Amino acid sequence: MAYTMGNVLGSEKPASSKHATRSSTLQTPPRTPTITATSAQTLASEIRDIYQALSELPDLAPGDAVNALLTRLVNVCIIPYSHEFVTYFFDIENIHTLCEQLRPLCATAEGELERFWASSIIEQSTASEATATQTQDLLDTFPYYQNYLDLSRIECSTLSAFLPSPTTSPQNFAFIGSGPLPLTSLCILDIYPSAHVHNIDRDTSALQVSQRLCERLGHTERMSFACTDVSAEDAVGAGRTKWEDFDVVFLAALVGMDTQSKLSILESLVRKLRTGTLVVARSAKGLRSVLYPILELSGEMERIGLETLVEVHPWTKVVNSVIVLRVKQK
Repeated sequence: MAYTMGNVLGSEKPASSKHATRSSTLQTPPRTPTITATSAQTLASEIRDIYQALSELPDLAPGDAVNALLTRLVNVCIIPYSHEFVTYFFDIENIHTLCEQLRPLCATAEGELERFWASSIIEQSTASEATATQTQDLLDTFPYYQNYLDLSRIECSTLSAFLPSPTTSPQNFAFIGSGPLPLTSLCILDIYPSAHVHNIDRDTSALQVSQRLCERLGHTERMSFACTDVSAEDAVGAGRTKWEDFDVVFLAALVGMDTQSKLSILESLVRKLRTGTLVVARSAKGLRSVLYPILELSGEMERIGLETLVEVHPWTKVVNSVIVLRVKQK
């Protein structure tokens, strides 16, 4: 201390601001982390652990380990966090990379789960010669059935505000990315008793399982199936999908794993649909985007020929957000 005081008093020039700043910095105690910061870091660590555990499994077929990890992941992601918390969480280093690596695992696990349940229901229904009603009872035991039902109700209720006529229900639906267990399509048939749903997927085996399930449920006349890549040029002749006939087209949450790929798919779709067709796209908000990709709304929608009508973000156990778009005048 004597040396420091003597040095200052004996000097003819004041200490440089650079040295003063350094001294001040050294004497400032480290900032205590906020509760938000600590909680966000803890959550990020937990999600990393879940990702690591899923990555080390031999496969993602339904089982005790997979079920426990995914249930844990979903439960921490659907909590309604504050805007401050979500912002801090996504500012954590490498968290976006972690989410990009985790989502494909979740998608694979979801596909495996749906295939397992659809195949199991078909097998039980066939073996017991079950009626359509009895087969529906088996379907009701699917662990996420209520979630799909709730999501479909939100989507169809939102759709009703933008139908050309409040007294006329849409008749022709397409669902892109229907998978092996077409729960949304089945819910649409219940909500709109005279509607027809055309199920589209790039996975032939998934469509085969889906079609067999719908046969057991007694929906052969109101369901159709096509293995089609919607981004490709459409076929011609008898096998061509009649896109201009659809009133509403649904885009599954896992069709396109980021905004850019979703926009590319939508742009291809718009060229095939008639003016006024409603498009329902699933997205995610906040921590729910750890599980499903976001479709960011921007001027790009206008550019590709879509009018944005509404975006709905459930705060319930329903994970997906709902975006309703309309094909503009061409």
